[in-house]
Amino acid sequence: MPTHAVQRAHTTQRPGKPALTMVAALLGLFIALLDVTVVTVALPTMGTDLDASFSDLEWVANAYMLALAVFIVTAGRLGDLYGQRRIYTIGVTVFLAGSLICGGAGKYAFFGLSHITTLHAGRVVQGIGGAVIMPLTLAIIYSSFEGRQRKLGIMLWGAVGGLATALGPLIGGVLVDHAGWEWIFLVNLPIGAVVIAAATGIREPGRTPAAGRASLDVAGLLTVSGALFCLNLALINGHSWGWTSGREAALFTGAVALLLLFVAVEARSSAPIMNLSWFRRPSFGGSVCAGFLLGAGMFSVMFYLSIYLQNGLGMSALETGVRLLPLTLMLILGAPLGGRLAAKLGVRAAMAVAFGLMAVGIALFALVDPAGDAGSWTRLLPGLLITGLTLGILMPLSSELTVAAAPQDQIGVAASAGTMFRQVGNSVGVAIMGVLMSTQADDAADEIKRQAADGALSPERIAAVQQRAVTEGLQHGAWFAAAVTLAAVAVVLLFVRNLPHTAEPKPAPVGAPLDATPVADAGRP
Repeated sequence: MPTHAVQRAHTTQRPGKPALTMVAALLGLFIALLDVTVVTVALPTMGTDLDASFSDLEWVANAYMLALAVFIVTAGRLGDLYGQRRIYTIGVTVFLAGSLICGGAGKYAFFGLSHITTLHAGRVVQGIGGAVIMPLTLAIIYSSFEGRQRKLGIMLWGAVGGLATALGPLIGGVLVDHAGWEWIFLVNLPIGAVVIAAATGIREPGRTPAAGRASLDVAGLLTVSGALFCLNLALINGHSWGWTSGREAALFTGAVALLLLFVAVEARSSAPIMNLSWFRRPSFGGSVCAGFLLGAGMFSVMFYLSIYLQNGLGMSALETGVRLLPLTLMLILGAPLGGRLAAKLGVRAAMAVAFGLMAVGIALFALVDPAGDAGSWTRLLPGLLITGLTLGILMPLSSELTVAAAPQDQIGVAASAGTMFRQVGNSVGVAIMGVLMSTQADDAADEIKRQAADGALSPERIAAVQQRAVTEGLQHGAWFAAAVTLAAVAVVLLFVRNLPHTAEPKPAPVGAPLDATPVADAGRP
């Protein structure tokens, strides 16, 4: 198999600047992940301003996540082929262009599209840029640092990733209340400019002849993209179309057929976009599957917590962000705790315990009161504290495990694969929870019609019925997410292996290849 990511040319590598490298990677990750959750508190305001339906608002989130999932492995491959710094800078630029389109969607409609469709298009462009940013930030840190610096970098990477996800509602609330929802996108522009400037400090190693001859697996990209699109579209529209309708059956059949074709294409490709043999290695398959379940469970329920606080309890965007702050604070504490737990218990046991506690924390969200007032948000507090702590533990542990358990000469693609599975899980989870929420909303609408026909309807009664619908939707979603997260415990115990203890690496001689320092192939048979 040709090697691409780590074994590169000998004397053409450009020395890097560690401080700038870390700033570029962490700030880039922050804005890319921030845009996953920052939109949640802005959705009700967007819906009013753009006259958008519930399904339209779901696609504000899903368009970004689907583009991430579709292009993320390709981005890692491009980084391996053409250099991490170059591809990363291009990705940040594309992300900023998408942010500009989204920020202008409220006033401008491009190419005859409606305003909400323009916003969707901007989110797709953002997602393509984010697909480059997310995996390459981990690959850049892993490739640029060694030993304790690498462990610190990965811990910060996991902490910043979780922090951006958790802070999204708070930052979004401040911007929506004081500047307008457009600024949740426009705020990326100055931060992105700093990232591009700092990226000049990233070490850009030369490429081996093997990497130069390798080509992009277009057939693999097309088949996996089609499968993901069919699956997500089926999940989003299942409730409105009917799960047994012909369109649903066609989409699910197409998703399965394209996935099988993707497996066949990758098995025969000389330069596969994702080498399927990696999944036979202990830990790699387990870590990416656990990442999928983390996305489908924890990250998805966070999306609907914001909707519950706003639509269920009537809070403003800023008030919603403040109520979710305990999760953020616990996440900061959890990031360094994860490394200590792994050192004492091993990565496998630490992840299993964290997933188990996270499932308990998510289940506690079902304690919300269908008839509660704004003060009843405190029922979420135990769950917020537990899930924040465990998310801080899991993010760096699972990310490092995926990269360390993969072939060490393909860091970019390995990081992409792990991120792809997590983002696909997130997209699937949001879609399934959206179905649960839509079902409750439809039942509430039917009840309001019945009461109106009986002459027993009042504004207070309408508000009570709608609140109960949102609350019960969150409760059903919490039980789904808890079950998914509990399944991750079994996956970790069955498939994950502890990382081997390795000696602190010695610095490679000047001019030596980047792979001169041996790195253990964790989990390899």
